[in-house]
Amino acid sequence: MKTSFDYLRRGILIYCAAIFLLFTPSAPAQSGPDPIFEKPAPITMAELAKTHIDGVRAIEVKDYRYPGYNGDYKPSPPHADLNPQDAVIVDWGDKAQKFVFSHEASYCPFMQMPSGLSLCNQFFEGNDGFAELFNTPGRKTRNSFVDIIESGPQRIWVRWTYFAVNADDDSKPALRGTEDYIAYPNRLVWRRLSYQSMMPDKPQGYSWQPIDFFAAIPAGVSWEKLMRQDPQHGDYHVAAVLDAASDHEYDLFFSAPGPGRQDPGCGHPRRNGDNALLRSIATSPLGFAMVMPCTGNMPFIIFGDASGFPKDKSQIVDHSFNDTGGDGWGATEWDHWPVGWINSQGHTREPNSPYPYHIGPMSHYIVTPPLVNGPVDYFVRTKDMALNRWSEQHVYYAIQGAGPDLESIRKLAKQWLEKGHNCAKPSSAGELAW
Repeated sequence: MKTSFDYLRRGILIYCAAIFLLFTPSAPAQSGPDPIFEKPAPITMAELAKTHIDGVRAIEVKDYRYPGYNGDYKPSPPHADLNPQDAVIVDWGDKAQKFVFSHEASYCPFMQMPSGLSLCNQFFEGNDGFAELFNTPGRKTRNSFVDIIESGPQRIWVRWTYFAVNADDDSKPALRGTEDYIAYPNRLVWRRLSYQSMMPDKPQGYSWQPIDFFAAIPAGVSWEKLMRQDPQHGDYHVAAVLDAASDHEYDLFFSAPGPGRQDPGCGHPRRNGDNALLRSIATSPLGFAMVMPCTGNMPFIIFGDASGFPKDKSQIVDHSFNDTGGDGWGATEWDHWPVGWINSQGHTREPNSPYPYHIGPMSHYIVTPPLVNGPVDYFVRTKDMALNRWSEQHVYYAIQGAGPDLESIRKLAKQWLEKGHNCAKPSSAGELAW
């Protein structure tokens, strides 16, 4: 038989529990796949343009076209199969840029600016150029595909899975890449990169270049029209590399190519800095930002020692200067990507080409010790199986976005990379503020 004291004690306990729950911070909501029972059907670009977006959204469209390209997408293949105009677009609504996974572009994502210029940062390409995605089989759905895991509005999560394959035979992929992209309303995209070799006993089954730095340009547009012109020299600023731990900066400039667009001078490259400076930035105790200084907001990628790219295995390559390990490309223009069509894997742009095209000023390699002789060293170092196996077992992180000026991007890089091991958490990017 309960007494009045028992009821009083029970009441006090209930009251205390209520007070505890009232003043205890609630646990953050658990994130995960969208709680849906039916996948949304792809919409048109026209419908996307009319969609009101709060925060950030990932939306699949069925009729994406790269800016400036009005040609056909059939037959398919050699275009991407099923629907070559399929794309997943990460959209911030009225913000300046979009982040695009385009099937015809092998789903290799790019940050597309209002001008039509896009910055792409590569993927795990098989050593020795044996296997990649910028070829006809690389655009097949079975070899490259994306899944929307979270569609927004507080964050999106897109997973990209691909098999790096040979241009002539995709029956035996060299490796499988898995990349997760998580974007937030602050216009930043957090990226997690990893891969697994499918040829573990061969150097070609590994990769040491998951980060390239190249720009896609709309058809019919000269790349220099989209870049910032240097007032003193009259050439164009195509790349900047900023140390997050200091004020060190390496800059690359191209003059405009001559008639026919294939100038033997490769656009006459010029740099502020030398290989010693570039090497010091590549081995920064924090990391660095690689920036495309185009007109308007400037797309960038940030990564380094603090985000899983160890400084003792880090080399930034300027492809205009061989002393950095570069290939001597300069302002060479290629039109096999982002619209592959018949120009599979390696095709120099021809005059009056109807296709969008790209230039590739810089790369980042996972290598130790540093390259000094460009391609000569490259093919020797890919045989280093200890480094190959290390690179496969490692997981890497970066963030991507677009900023108004170099110093604000440098400040952002420092802010993120100072988080150290917490860079491996997606929220490390979501917490950043411009």
